Amino acid sequence: MEEKCLKTSVFVNDTVYSESTEQAVDIDFTLPDYCPDISKIFKCQSVPRVSSKGINGKTVTVDGTVLLTLLYTDNQGNLCSYEYQYPFSKNIEMPNEHSGVNLFCKTRTEYINCRAVTGRKVDIHGAVGIFIKAFKRRSTEIISDIDDGNIELHRGIAPATVPMGYSEKYLMVEDELHIGQGQPSVRNILRCEAKSCVRETKVINDKAVVKGEMTVCVLYCPEGGGNPQNVKTVIPFSQIVDVDGITESCNCDTTSEIAFFEVKPRVSSTGETKMFSVTAKILLTCSATCGNEIAVVLDAFSRKFQAEATRNKVCFEKITTNISETYHCKKSVELEMPVESVLDLWCNVGPTSVKFEDGNMIICGTVTASMIVCGEKNNTFYCEKSVDFEYKYPVNNSTGTLHAEPEIEILSCGYTLTSPENMEVRIDLTVNAAVYERSEMSLISDFRIDESRPAVRKGRGAMVIYFPSEGECVWDIARNYNASVEEIMRINELETESVPQGKMILVPMI
Repeated sequence: MEEKCLKTSVFVNDTVYSESTEQAVDIDFTLPDYCPDISKIFKCQSVPRVSSKGINGKTVTVDGTVLLTLLYTDNQGNLCSYEYQYPFSKNIEMPNEHSGVNLFCKTRTEYINCRAVTGRKVDIHGAVGIFIKAFKRRSTEIISDIDDGNIELHRGIAPATVPMGYSEKYLMVEDELHIGQGQPSVRNILRCEAKSCVRETKVINDKAVVKGEMTVCVLYCPEGGGNPQNVKTVIPFSQIVDVDGITESCNCDTTSEIAFFEVKPRVSSTGETKMFSVTAKILLTCSATCGNEIAVVLDAFSRKFQAEATRNKVCFEKITTNISETYHCKKSVELEMPVESVLDLWCNVGPTSVKFEDGNMIICGTVTASMIVCGEKNNTFYCEKSVDFEYKYPVNNSTGTLHAEPEIEILSCGYTLTSPENMEVRIDLTVNAAVYERSEMSLISDFRIDESRPAVRKGRGAMVIYFPSEGECVWDIARNYNASVEEIMRINELETESVPQGKMILVPMI
């Protein structure tokens, strides 16, 4: 009877390899001649970025750089900085060789320590965490119908999100950042950073139009001395990403990550250094899915012959909620010593955790607020404060298991000095997340009838009287007696397959 089975293909993203590893950062270097001697190190900031990745046989190769920014003061108490690019190449061996896979990679700084060996020599030790996931689109055939009047089918619907495509594309961004009219000219850059986020993704056939913005912040020392100056700007971007197979009915989970970033001072037409050239390379990642309800056969049996069903466990995933919003976080912090002014404030998101309870997705995490401040007698010092946050978002009620891998980025941060010893820190976080409902079903992939073995008849007469137990339904009764579901419901005048406990049921033995 195999030729009477109607089969359909179910597509899922199958993770073939997932691993976390570390890349050591061990380096010592001597400051160039144009940098003053070190009196006190404030902060060594580490920003890891992936420039390329690939698979060759069983080997996964990740190439990138760690941008190390050393903030320090010289012997006169002036704020200074020096940037060092630390390149790395990491090879990871997979147990098996895979072809046609997509490779996802993410990095973060695990820790970084630095010390001044001399006034000009610095020793840095740390580690960068690298998370790798290799996945591919896999199909499983299941039976959706059987063309045989003697076979009873227990039908159902599997709500699924079908993976349609995955694509990555690099986008180059070049722009000029002008200094305000009231601000002094640039002597040198102390610190710069960039954050990117996706604001909108519009899907058309085989393409995704991605719109977003990159926020750039620069802290520089002015000509002629004085306190450091801040310059900020927002650079919008738009890019078309090719994703084969997607249509307007698909959802597209899009993320952005800065793979390269550089800021250089530029001399304007007036001969003053009043602008910066900004160059960045942004990696856009698009994962397209399409909602689809699949007709499936949950169970089957033959009323005339003995049969054997082969089952496969299939894990269905459905996007229940797409989140893209800004979360405002505010907290009062106490400072270690009196502060007269804040020269610079920047924030970084630490590790986060996600849980689902009481109908909400809850993201808990910590933001590290780093600041360079002026204290009494105009002394400059560095301090860090941890700002905890808890973000809640209502999600649809579900019977399956919910999971999400949210992208949390700093959009902006600010402060208000409420007193010399207290500060109110304000942080805007962008939250992008696709919430998936995961449900595992055991479905029939093959069904064979043995016509040489008649079905076992459990009743001698034309009818059997049966009193259902709690939770039994018409399907359970019909399967037990190799009877027809339709006939049981007709004879007993049942409108649904649910049967009240203790109700007498007549089962026709046909």
